[in-house]
Amino acid sequence: MIALDIGGTLLSDDNTISKENLESIKIAKNKGIKIVLTTAREYSSTKYISKLVGCDYGVFSNGSHILDLSKLNSLKKSILPTKAVLEIYNYCKKNNLYIHLNQEFCEVSDEMKYFNLKHHLLNEKYPDDLKSACYLISNLKEYIKSEEITKIVIVSEQSLEEHIDNLRQILKKYGLHITEYNKKLNEKIIAKTINYVEIGNSNDTKASGLLQLGKLLNISPNEILIFGDSDNDREMFTTFENSVCMANATSEIKALAKYIAKNDNNNSGVSEGINYYINGGGIK
Repeated sequence: MIALDIGGTLLSDDNTISKENLESIKIAKNKGIKIVLTTAREYSSTKYISKLVGCDYGVFSNGSHILDLSKLNSLKKSILPTKAVLEIYNYCKKNNLYIHLNQEFCEVSDEMKYFNLKHHLLNEKYPDDLKSACYLISNLKEYIKSEEITKIVIVSEQSLEEHIDNLRQILKKYGLHITEYNKKLNEKIIAKTINYVEIGNSNDTKASGLLQLGKLLNISPNEILIFGDSDNDREMFTTFENSVCMANATSEIKALAKYIAKNDNNNSGVSEGINYYINGGGIK
């Protein structure tokens, strides 16, 4: 199995996938290797990538949602308590924070900003059947009452530090967790630098999701090759023996990687790593 992080790894900074990456992935698939997207994102915002690459499975939302992409059948999903989602929604509105909600097969918000705007702009480039399922909901509070929510994303251009303790008090009541916290992320598509937190109901990681998927498919950890670049990939690099990081990876990830690509995500680092392993670096 090959597990691919998306942003900063598989994708170039302009949100495209190089011809070289696609060709090397195809070679791996022809050898019977399963291709898995391993990401904090949800399926709804990765349809185009999944189809273009020909992915077999997805480990989404940092391991809390595992999807068989050939059948669009969820092997694992986590649902947040409605009361918790409503309380967090109210907190965000009171404090002028953007709230973005993930579901099994779509994403919603009530503002055309940040991630909703990003996917709206990207959809202009995609064919209809591969557009991200990201919708604008006029009455999000009422929508929450009747829908299953799998993950919450809170975004601000201002620091979120002052809100973290308040959010943790809410999460503690419902047994929820901050599963990711990114600061000063440059979103080139929308020309904004943002801070965001992701909220889920488990401490799952990309690594735990991959281990669960491997067990379901009878693929041992030493038969899994992982690719990544950033600190939210850390658990994968400490869990799996076979690993490749991009030249643009953080210093911590470079220290953990078995193979450091000479090329970055803009210059087909994934292709380099696949070729290294297939041509004698360890994976068969």
